Amino acid sequence: MVWAFRYNAHRPENMTEDTAYENRRRFARLQLTEAAVAVDDSGFQLGRVSKAGGGGMQVDANTTDAMSRMTFGRRLLVTVVEPTSSTTNSFNVEVRYIDGNSVGMQFL
Repeated sequence: MVWAFRYNAHRPENMTEDTAYENRRRFARLQLTEAAVAVDDSGFQLGRVSKAGGGGMQVDANTTDAMSRMTFGRRLLVTVVEPTSSTTNSFNVEVRYIDGNSVGMQFL
């Protein structure tokens, strides 16, 4: 294990370990069912919502056509649908990162 130390003037101890305290998420992740999917404003299914939190969500695109609709910097109106509970929620988002077929979207 590698330890990294940084100077933090706002901390009483001034030197801290780079631990879980330093890596806390700003927003907790939300629990979604495996069936939760994201669709765009035209009703096109973009893919499965694999992670979601207060700041955004990650969509795993299921087709190349879906990937072409989620280009970096693009703003979309995305609806998350959980078919098992018939729950839907719509969000304005911006695509912030792409890694393979995973697309990170920030809530606006």
